[in-house]
Amino acid sequence: MVDGDSAVSSPGGLILGLPRNLALRILSSLVIFPPAAVLLVLGGLYFAGLVALIAGCMAWEWTRIVSQNDNRMVAGLAAAGCAAVVGAWALASPSVVAYLALASLAVVMVGTVVRGERRRGWIIAGCVATSVPCLAALWLRAGEPLGLALVAWLISAVVATDIGAYIAGKKIGGARLAPRISPNKTWAGLIGGMLASAGVGWVGGIVITDAGSMMLAGLGALVAIMAQIGDLLESLLKRKFGVKDSGGLIPGHGGVLDRLDGHLIVILVTSIVVLVSGQTPLLW
Repeated sequence: MVDGDSAVSSPGGLILGLPRNLALRILSSLVIFPPAAVLLVLGGLYFAGLVALIAGCMAWEWTRIVSQNDNRMVAGLAAAGCAAVVGAWALASPSVVAYLALASLAVVMVGTVVRGERRRGWIIAGCVATSVPCLAALWLRAGEPLGLALVAWLISAVVATDIGAYIAGKKIGGARLAPRISPNKTWAGLIGGMLASAGVGWVGGIVITDAGSMMLAGLGALVAIMAQIGDLLESLLKRKFGVKDSGGLIPGHGGVLDRLDGHLIVILVTSIVVLVSGQTPLLW
């Protein structure tokens, strides 16, 4: 998730009358969102291909962050392995996916030994932290009933959190949420994100059940908190290894991991809730 609650204007002049960084975020979103939405609706191999690509990009960025020597060979192995495991979900049985995951981790481990990379634990943790939520997203999307609706609702809630946090943080500012981890985040931004996500929850109730749902509004607020936690965890990782952005693939957003850190936590927690309860939260 982007550090959307920054109260500091981005440098670099204006684009279309907006601060450069904000304009780039908007333009990037307009380019990325339509095809991603189409693949989400299509599901199956189409969505699996998209998520596999995302998993590979995030594994690459994570490995580049934690690698002691910016080791591209190891990053490539991690990216290829995670993408293969996630992509295989739509083609193979869970047992085959599990074996492939173990084989991929073994290859990455061998790569770290060959290249003299000592931060093996961090790299393996990155492979798990990026691929498991992606597998969870595919599992939720394939679930019935309302698999598509649930994943779309979760993504919309996190995006709304981002927007609400940015606006509230920019307009209100105030006390910092976690100054030692992410100095730009404010309590006002968190509250703004919660309100925006709660609004998405309410609208989701109207779309799905023809009536606004206080339960879904409350869940939307919880999604915002989880998304902020994911954002802070990634900020903590980058701060530990002295990195500003996970990458530069998405103009205005940084890397794919910067853009999706909040989604990872939200998707993972939701999948656990669905697995335990046996029911989609949209029908609570």
